[in-house]
Amino acid sequence: MTPPRATRIVVNVIAGAGTVLWGGDQPGYLEGYGVIDAEQVRSLGEQARLRMLEEPTVSPVEALRYQPSAAVERWVRLRDMTCRFPGCDRSAVICDVDHTVPFNHADPRNGGLTVPWNLKCLCRQHHRDKTFVEGWRDEQLADGTVVWTSPTGEIYRTTPGGLDLFPDMALSSACGEPKPVPRNHSRQRAARVARIRRRNKIQRPINDAHSRLQRARRQEIARRKDRNRMRKTLFVLKGRPSTSPFCTWINEPLEPEELPPDWRPPPEPPPPPDEPPF
Repeated sequence: MTPPRATRIVVNVIAGAGTVLWGGDQPGYLEGYGVIDAEQVRSLGEQARLRMLEEPTVSPVEALRYQPSAAVERWVRLRDMTCRFPGCDRSAVICDVDHTVPFNHADPRNGGLTVPWNLKCLCRQHHRDKTFVEGWRDEQLADGTVVWTSPTGEIYRTTPGGLDLFPDMALSSACGEPKPVPRNHSRQRAARVARIRRRNKIQRPINDAHSRLQRARRQEIARRKDRNRMRKTLFVLKGRPSTSPFCTWINEPLEPEELPPDWRPPPEPPPPPDEPPF
């Protein structure tokens, strides 16, 4: 009897060469699990296939493709380790690989490139938030740092988890250590107030139009209910249609007391022309 074929399992573990080969005590990272100690790294690496983890080189042709290569996707997931949205710690293994500068499907040369410094991991929830929630903006630096701007103007920075655990991963990056920028609180507050005022200036007429529409809908429903009540009262008292020429609408059928979602009030009549001064 032929023994069953062994199932092949791929487990990605990141660790420094000193830990794997020379008995170092620096911890490693098990993809999908988290940080593991040096002894566990060496135990997993005894019969594992070892490979150098280096930032892959992307050809000009690959950079214009929407789908990243397997090497680029592996590097981005292992570099980020988790979702890059502020405050999210979902594992990168279950995240989407997002283009920070959106990929232009119609003309790839005028959109974001499919390269490591334009790719990051976002879980499905925050990928949708970035795409569909108005106001979120993100900028990615060459070392993978993502600078987020919230709809209210707050600034957040998220750094790749791999660079925090393994600083050597940043050696191939062309981005040097950022220089500290002095903060001017008065200027930042003025800019934040200006952003809020611009947003309110745009949103205020939208809110006013919505309020007018809701008020018109409530008034129309109230008028319909009142007319229906009068029709029912006429039927109870007389039992026959009205013969008055001044109230012909009372003989019409009952009106629905719910409005369709697309109902709009009739347009207002134009104002009368100005009377001449003589």
